[in-house]
Amino acid sequence: MPYQTNGPFMLSSALRLASSFIRRTDGSIAPTFALAFIPILAAVGAAVDYSNANLTKAGLQAVLDSALLRGAQDDSQNWKNVALDMFKANLALKNMSAAEPTFTLDQSTTTYSGSVGTAVPTWVMGVFNVKSIPVVVRAAAKAIPGDNSCILTLDHGQPTSHVSLDLNGAPVINLSGCSIRSNTAIACNGHDGDNTKAIAAGGASGCHRPKPNSPVVPDIYAALASNITSVCGSQRPGVNWEPGSLPTGSGFITVSKSTHVEYHVCGDLNLSGMGYLTGSAPSTDAIIVIENGSLNIANDAAISTKRASIVLTGDNTYPSQIVFPQGNGKSASLNLSPPTSSANPWQGVALYQDPKLTKNVDNKWGPGATFSADGLVYLGNSNVVTDGNTASSNAKCSKFVMNRFTTNGSVDLDFNQSVAACAAIGLKQWGGVVVHLVK
Repeated sequence: MPYQTNGPFMLSSALRLASSFIRRTDGSIAPTFALAFIPILAAVGAAVDYSNANLTKAGLQAVLDSALLRGAQDDSQNWKNVALDMFKANLALKNMSAAEPTFTLDQSTTTYSGSVGTAVPTWVMGVFNVKSIPVVVRAAAKAIPGDNSCILTLDHGQPTSHVSLDLNGAPVINLSGCSIRSNTAIACNGHDGDNTKAIAAGGASGCHRPKPNSPVVPDIYAALASNITSVCGSQRPGVNWEPGSLPTGSGFITVSKSTHVEYHVCGDLNLSGMGYLTGSAPSTDAIIVIENGSLNIANDAAISTKRASIVLTGDNTYPSQIVFPQGNGKSASLNLSPPTSSANPWQGVALYQDPKLTKNVDNKWGPGATFSADGLVYLGNSNVVTDGNTASSNAKCSKFVMNRFTTNGSVDLDFNQSVAACAAIGLKQWGGVVVHLVK
C-alpha cells in the first residue's frame, strides 16, 4: 500500500468545522457556507490526496534508486534479476505496492535505467470520481569502466591539478590492452604513443586520446600490507644473493607458511650474477621479505624470479628503494614473475612496498636499467624518475603503481594486458563502481 498522511484526520476536522457552521442560525452564515463548502472540501481533499501521492512517489523513488544501483554494481548478465530482488525486498520493508519495474541497459553509454509506477488511492477526491492518482518514477545510473591501466600514479594528498605522471623526452610507449592513468594530472611532453588512453582525474596536457576529469581510482592494494610479517627485529647485517643457491648467515631467515615459503632478509638485499633466485621451475610460491633495507642490483646483473614476490617493509628508519647501477655504460635487468597459487595472499604480486614506508622511498633508474614484471609492482609512496626501460615480462599482464612517475630521454614503456592473461596470474584491478544516479 502507499504511504499514508493524516488525511482522515484532516478530512474529519474539515467536516466538523462545516457542521458547526451549518448549525449556526445567525445572519447568512449557513447559506453562504453551504455554497462555499463544496469547493473548500475539494481543495482540502486535493491537498491531502496529492500530499499522500507525493510521499508515495518519494518512497518509490528511493526503492527504485537503490535497486538500480545494486543491479548496476552487479554488472553481470543477471543484473536485472539482482535489481528486481532488491526492489521487491525494499518495497516490502516500506509496506508499499507497485507494478513490476522495467530495467534496461544502454551498452553504448553504460547507462542503467529503470521505471516503475503505481496508483495511490484517494481519500477525498473519490467523491468527485477521482479514485486514484497515478505515480511514475524513473532513474538512471551510469557506471564507470574498471581500471585497466598499466601505469597508475596515486599522488597522495595533491590537488587534481598537480602533475604526477610526467612523460618527458621522447619515450617510446607501446601499450596494448591497457592505459596510463593518474589520480591527478598527466603531462605528455614527449611522445605518448598512439595506441593508449591517458586517463586523469585532472588534465591530460599534450596527450593522445586524453580522458581528463575522470574518477579517482581507489588504492585497493594498500590492504595487502596486513599479510606482512617481520622476524628480523633490530638486526640488519644485509644479504648477498647470487642465483644458484640460497644465502646463509644471520641476515637470512626462512619461515614456512601453509601456502608458501618466506625468505626474510634483514637489511639490504644485494643481487648479482644471472639467473632465477629461487630456481627456474619452483614447486611452490616464495615471498622474499626485505626488512629495513633496499633491493640493490649490481652492474651487469640479470636477475629473474619465478612464482615469487619481493616485499619491502621496515620501521621507516632506513632507505627502502630499488637501486639499479648508475653511470654511463652500466646496466642491469630485473625480471619478475609473481606467485600463482590462489590460496596465497600474494598471488599476482611481483613487488610490493609496505605503504607505511614513506622515508627514503623515491627511486631513480638510470639509462641502463631494464625492469620487467608480470603482475603488480606497488610502490605506493615512491616518486619514480626513470631514464631506463620498463615492460611486461612473460604473461604480458603488468601494473606499475607509484605515487608519481617521470620519464626522461628515450625510455621504452612496453606493456601488454588482456583479461585472460591477468586472470591467469591473479592480478587484481579496480573493477569500477556506479558513481551517481542520473535523473
